[in-house]
Amino acid sequence: MSQSEKNDYIKFRSLPKSFMTICGLWYYENSSLIYRIIPYKQIAICATIAFGMLKYIYENHSNLAIVIKCLSLATGYLFVVCFTLNKEDLNNLQKALDPYLEETLKDLKISKFILKNVSIFKYITKVHAAIIIFTSLFYVCIPLFLIFYVNHHHINVTHYPGLYQTSYLWGRPTKGLGYQIQYLFEVFGAYTLAAVTISVDTVFMLYIFQIVGRLRNISYNISLSGDDKNSLSTCVVHYAKLIKYIALLQKIYGPITLITVVTNAVIICTVLFQLSHATFTISGKSIIQLLAFSMHLSLKTLQTFLYSWSGSVLIEESEKCQYAVYTSNWYGNKKLMTSIVIILSQRPLVLTACNFSIINVKVFVMVLNTSLSYFFLLQTVEENNSNSK
Repeated sequence: MSQSEKNDYIKFRSLPKSFMTICGLWYYENSSLIYRIIPYKQIAICATIAFGMLKYIYENHSNLAIVIKCLSLATGYLFVVCFTLNKEDLNNLQKALDPYLEETLKDLKISKFILKNVSIFKYITKVHAAIIIFTSLFYVCIPLFLIFYVNHHHINVTHYPGLYQTSYLWGRPTKGLGYQIQYLFEVFGAYTLAAVTISVDTVFMLYIFQIVGRLRNISYNISLSGDDKNSLSTCVVHYAKLIKYIALLQKIYGPITLITVVTNAVIICTVLFQLSHATFTISGKSIIQLLAFSMHLSLKTLQTFLYSWSGSVLIEESEKCQYAVYTSNWYGNKKLMTSIVIILSQRPLVLTACNFSIINVKVFVMVLNTSLSYFFLLQTVEENNSNSK
């Protein structure tokens, strides 16, 4: 194993670990009470903002642009709640997968084989995290920029803009201390949303890579096992454990991937449609609008690719593992046939979006095709309406 590959894995692992720690979701033995309380504080804040957005959507359901924008953010906050509620399952996955790979990487002979393509995982997670952080900072600064602008030009306004379009149970304060408190509340919500979104997406890739690493370890050991029944039996036990880990990962990420795929297809279509109608000039407002559209589009596209590509890597390595089992030296050896048949009788390890679709790169292509199809459909409908007038 080269030092660069090891460093790539350390950096790749440290990113989801850091953000999971910020969210209070990374498992530590003997963690403090304050650390264990963090997820529940996030649930309270995010649930409040999400329901405020859903209430605003209900009050403005006739405005499609508002509905799509608020629904995207509201589902993001609901993801925070759902992901946090699965903390125990996440801890079980971490305790099962993380230490095992760390121990396996001490074997220099197999480390290079296990860490194949780790740099791709590292770069995808880093770019994805950077886009989310930059997008969050951008949206947080917009109200501050507008407040500075109206004060600098001595423009009288009845109320300052909020960070989100929401309708809370309490009245929205227009200015003063009440506005500042609510703005800080929503800024903390945006910070939480960014941190948990990065955690949700990057830890998915981390767990996929760690499962893939165990599949590669099984393939490697089977290729060297020869007639060793004990070695094959150990591989069967590890493969059975992987099936359980996939089921646990499916439980956590099945609903997340389904809603992500559906909402991202709608959002990409909507952003493209808004871009086609936007008039851009060399002005601050146009630059802000263009940046907002570009970041939103790139974020949703990369997020969809992240999940679908990871699913394809899992399927590919699972098939390679079964092929390694099939081509091992087991023909005519009755002692080994039972262990071999157990593995070969299993389907390749796959993840699904709540059993609606297998998560692979075809899902990414499907989302792009669906978004473009509905985008052109909206343009055609609009042109027909214009011609009929």
